[in-house]
Amino acid sequence: MQPKKNIAILAGGFSQESHISEKSGKTILKHINRNLYNPTLVHITEVGWMAEVDGEVYPIDRNDFSFYQAPHKISFDGVFMMVHGTPGENGLLQGYFDLLGIPYSTGGVLNTSVTFNKGLTTTLLRARGFNTANSILLRSTDHYSATRVLREIGLPCFVKPNEGGSSFGIAKVKKEDELHRAIDRALEVDEEVIIESFLDGAEISCGVIPWQGLITPLPLTEIRTENEFFDYAAKYEGKSEEITPAPISDFLKREIHRIAEDIYHIMNCKGVIRIDFKLVNDRPHIIEVNTVPGFSEASIVPQQLAEAGISIQDMITSVLQQVMD
Repeated sequence: MQPKKNIAILAGGFSQESHISEKSGKTILKHINRNLYNPTLVHITEVGWMAEVDGEVYPIDRNDFSFYQAPHKISFDGVFMMVHGTPGENGLLQGYFDLLGIPYSTGGVLNTSVTFNKGLTTTLLRARGFNTANSILLRSTDHYSATRVLREIGLPCFVKPNEGGSSFGIAKVKKEDELHRAIDRALEVDEEVIIESFLDGAEISCGVIPWQGLITPLPLTEIRTENEFFDYAAKYEGKSEEITPAPISDFLKREIHRIAEDIYHIMNCKGVIRIDFKLVNDRPHIIEVNTVPGFSEASIVPQQLAEAGISIQDMITSVLQQVMD
């Protein structure tokens, strides 16, 4: 029998999503197969990196990503990444683990850094023939004309931080005089802002996982919200209805699955991802590619796994086998 592998489950991070990340990390810790793995929850914060064992915390030695629990030094064979936002979803930690030769549960530096950049992702996918919203990228140092921006994009439109998640800093703009305020708010989150045309249609989310040797799209979820859009309150404060499986035609399900699988391969993804779509006149338009999707018990991907009849434990094992074997 092979010895158990030591797995660090990373949670926290430097963004406003850190508390969501902690919930995601605890879900993985709860469900990981302890017959195969010795898991340790590792908290990544701007103050320090700490391993948590039985309620006690131990500082991580960043020289080799280990910690000392007397009388032993504990090293890790692999990492399950649950840090949403920076530094876990934008390639920073991936580069660190590449230097140490420790495998991790996401795509590499290029995959995560590109997909975390909304403007770059949209540009690349549009160039490959996928449907996306029309968009303009503004930097904090740019001078812009609200009239020109809205002439190209139209109203209503969305203003978003170019790098960020969980809908922090996002605004739906309905009038020209709202644009400057929305841009300023987004610039509080990031130095770049993406302004996107409004896509009128149902919002559909598709998780994709490695499963039994194949890249496998999961059952779809339709997101309905009483808010203007799927913002932070809708995602995390119960202001939305998530319907799995999504009540759409079999043809559209197959089309979204095909697109999701194509994107997984084209962007060189690994592990679990979630791609969000808008259906405009029955044509799927890509909103976002999430390489470290939320994983609390109530999150979208766990709902889709349940519908597919795949346990969270088996999914975790499949991901770790994909990146470690």
